[in-house]
Amino acid sequence: MMRKRLMLMVAGIAAVVLLSDGMKASGMSLSEGTVAYSQTPEESDSTVAVIAWFDKRDTMTYWINEGTWSVKDGDTTKTSGVSTKVMLTVTDSTKKGYRLEYKFLEFQNDTVADPMLGNFQNRLVGRLSDKIVGTTIRFRTDEYGHITKYENLKEIKKQAKELFGAACEEMMRLPVMDSLKSVGVDLDALLKGVDSDAIVDGYTEEIELLFNCHGKEYEVGDTDEHYDETDDQYASDCQMSVGFNPETMEYEISSNVDTRIPAKDLKDMMGAIVGMFSDKSLQEDFDKEYDSQVKEDAVVGTWHYWQYFADGWPTEVISQSTFRLMGQGKLKQTQIIWDYRSVGNSR
Repeated sequence: MMRKRLMLMVAGIAAVVLLSDGMKASGMSLSEGTVAYSQTPEESDSTVAVIAWFDKRDTMTYWINEGTWSVKDGDTTKTSGVSTKVMLTVTDSTKKGYRLEYKFLEFQNDTVADPMLGNFQNRLVGRLSDKIVGTTIRFRTDEYGHITKYENLKEIKKQAKELFGAACEEMMRLPVMDSLKSVGVDLDALLKGVDSDAIVDGYTEEIELLFNCHGKEYEVGDTDEHYDETDDQYASDCQMSVGFNPETMEYEISSNVDTRIPAKDLKDMMGAIVGMFSDKSLQEDFDKEYDSQVKEDAVVGTWHYWQYFADGWPTEVISQSTFRLMGQGKLKQTQIIWDYRSVGNSR
């Protein structure tokens, strides 16, 4: 029974891996938007250029709402949730671009269905939030708002490693950890294999989301494309929609990609994860369980949404990833929504 439960845990870990960038590319990418020039949205009825029209001392605060859900036979259960308040400030504005600061202000827990996960999440946020609040990331953009450089990642990386160590201490207190050790899972090897650069990405991920489209130009309207599988990418169905409101000068961009992963490739990915931190017998059990239970391909979905003020400050950003397999799945979502706005302070 324990080994079957472990199979489910491995499937969950595989879902997390697949919800990141660790698989063959899909057909559509927002990075394919053309480079934007110094036009404003109203200068073209057929395109939208995402350009930062910022001023020195412009300030925006945002709430970042992150959550994960499990999906089974149409029922969705929230498994984790945390909200973070951040502040963005333009510290300098020149013809060549902007310098900005991104500061962590506050953390809040969310209620989840699983008491054990909820207690773990509360302890972790309570332990780490005091150390993160006040942390400031400084970065630069070009004149369009495209990020060109992070200025203090060295000190951020040092803090990230320290906080990861504290998070591991909390995780090792979970009752399930003793059960994992009893069936041959090498937790020390798993934790040592974590890339420190990936930890730093957790600090900058939302900054990248906020400024992902800046410096690019998109055609207004809807597109729908299908991409067949090749040696470099899985088969995928892609939709993109771009809208512009001429009355408010606000605009929005959304992109949805569903990528189909063959069952055989999924087995190879999950098997590699099992092999990284378990013994040979567990690998053999995994192969038997997988072949007897998995009869369909998996589908990984990614949906992104951006909405902007006329001056290029985002009003809302949503990044959602899903993993679906045989009526079950995982959903991960990050929503960034503006809370306070003070702009035009240098005019």
